[in-house]
Amino acid sequence: MEYIGELLKGVVIGIANILPGISGGMLAISMGVYDTIIHAVNRLFKEPVESIKTLFPYGLGAVAGIISLSLVFEYLFGTFPLQTKLAFIGLIGGGLPALFEKTKAKAEPGEKRLGAVTICITAAVVIFITVAGGMSLASGSQAGGEAVKTGAAYLSSGRFWIFSMFFVGILAAGTMVVPGVSGSMIMMMIGVYEPLLQTTNGCIRAAAAFDFPALLSDGLVLLPYFTGLGLGIFLFAKIVEHLLVNHERQMYRVIIGLVFSSPVVILWDVAWKQIELYQLLGGISLCLLGYVAAVRCGGEG
Repeated sequence: MEYIGELLKGVVIGIANILPGISGGMLAISMGVYDTIIHAVNRLFKEPVESIKTLFPYGLGAVAGIISLSLVFEYLFGTFPLQTKLAFIGLIGGGLPALFEKTKAKAEPGEKRLGAVTICITAAVVIFITVAGGMSLASGSQAGGEAVKTGAAYLSSGRFWIFSMFFVGILAAGTMVVPGVSGSMIMMMIGVYEPLLQTTNGCIRAAAAFDFPALLSDGLVLLPYFTGLGLGIFLFAKIVEHLLVNHERQMYRVIIGLVFSSPVVILWDVAWKQIELYQLLGGISLCLLGYVAAVRCGGEG
């Protein structure tokens, strides 16, 4: 029964890691397994057998949770893109009260002003990068035809895609380890969430159909991402422990800045002229519901 319980907790963590705005680390803390997982990761090379025994059910459950929702989200993004993005913005925003609580304890007035500056600078930098990058992509697509936007072809386009996906994997690992940070939110903000989702689903469909050439093709595209993810988990497990102990409030201020910039980043590529009023109203309603749901979950979004 204990093993089944660990599997189910892993499923919850996996689902949290695919939902933008929900923090797998915070849910792991709320379920009382965060310290166990971090300790096992940090002791993997010193106590390999015990660490693997500890991590295996959580890892297996997380993979099952990711697979169970990835196909659903691909459908939602393809069929209801605006409504889905607005719902995720609500989930992301619902985490703000909990994040602000992390920055308040024992903060001096001068430190609060510094914190406000940190939040504003972080949000401004991310928005600037988004706008500049979006304008660059738009001009490039006008000059060279329509850019590839989906799945494996999107991720493997460009000269440095292997290195970029490797570092995206490292970044994703850091967001998994830091409590309160949504990895999927960061993936959405840098524009790789949907392509990663589609490529992962391509692997799932290929495996289900025993289409091994397609499975190999999509798998090779994801390989640098998962390589970075595996390496990043080991790197960040120790780094994040140190930062959370010594610079916790400043870390969470940077995260708050990211959250404030997320609506601009996530909605940047929406074709507003094609949006109907009912779609906008439905999206706003889902945004509010997402916010309430995340706050009700203890602000773990």
